[in-house]
Amino acid sequence: MDFIAPSLDGQSASVRLDAPDGGWTVEPKPFVLRPGVLYHAFGYQGGGSSQVNTDHVSFSVDSVKKLKPGLVLVQRYDERRSPPDSVDVVITQEEFDRQAQDPINCQ
Repeated sequence: MDFIAPSLDGQSASVRLDAPDGGWTVEPKPFVLRPGVLYHAFGYQGGGSSQVNTDHVSFSVDSVKKLKPGLVLVQRYDERRSPPDSVDVVITQEEFDRQAQDPINCQ
């Protein structure tokens, strides 16, 4: 699946998977989440040697059920798990935007 963004302002962007709007489009249509499938989403701009990639997130139908407007799903590495692994964390859009502007997270 490809979610195609409208012209963005360089700040954070979001899209509803079930109902893209605000200039977002999805190909092919319709996008339907299937139980038992692990999806991987990432963003990028440009192409070839000038392509800029963003962070990524993996999600499932169950992950999406945890979300409401204004919430963002991220993965955090948890070294206390055995074996260490990433875990789903739901944070507010405001916290997501704040963390995205923190230089320590941009390395």
